[in-house]
Amino acid sequence: MVRLFIKQEFMSKQDRLVVSDPTGKEVYLIVGKWGRVADKLSVFAIDGSRLLDVRQVALSVFPKFHFYVEAKKIGSLKKRPGIRGIKNPFFTLTGLNWVITGDYEKKRFTVRHLGKKIGTIDKNISYLGEFYTVNFLKEEEVPVACAVTVLLDHYAENRELVWKRRQQQKYSLGFMHPIWMRLKQKLLQKEKLD
Repeated sequence: MVRLFIKQEFMSKQDRLVVSDPTGKEVYLIVGKWGRVADKLSVFAIDGSRLLDVRQVALSVFPKFHFYVEAKKIGSLKKRPGIRGIKNPFFTLTGLNWVITGDYEKKRFTVRHLGKKIGTIDKNISYLGEFYTVNFLKEEEVPVACAVTVLLDHYAENRELVWKRRQQQKYSLGFMHPIWMRLKQKLLQKEKLD
């Protein structure tokens, strides 16, 4: 079993993430940004060799990403509606035959290959801060799992708060409202850090 850690605080910067092992040794570097069509995310070994590229190809409620190793497409990650509709979605990674399910509020996910559990992705909180723990059976699957973790974090955002903010913006006619909403959001973020 391979266990790695991705520190949460760096995910919001969307430029560089360091992935460490349990001893604190840096193992991978994730570089790039995501969230818009044509954005690219790359996973590098700490020695600088490129292991994986991820490109966003569809921006919607159900986004799609293509995964490449040495410019060869190995699969596509796509968000899909759950059995009960949009409320309980899951992800599939075609090409590798992965299905990723989980609890988006607690940010705990299970990865299965052809029905067999091959790994987990869990958000944890400790005195060191918030971080994701990536546990996988095979080491060669870990770079893909790290990229998936970053994408899951982006799409596991608290949608209820986002929806409330959008509704408030939609029904406000005042020109100051968008400015007030941004200020309010920054104050909430600051409170979380304190």
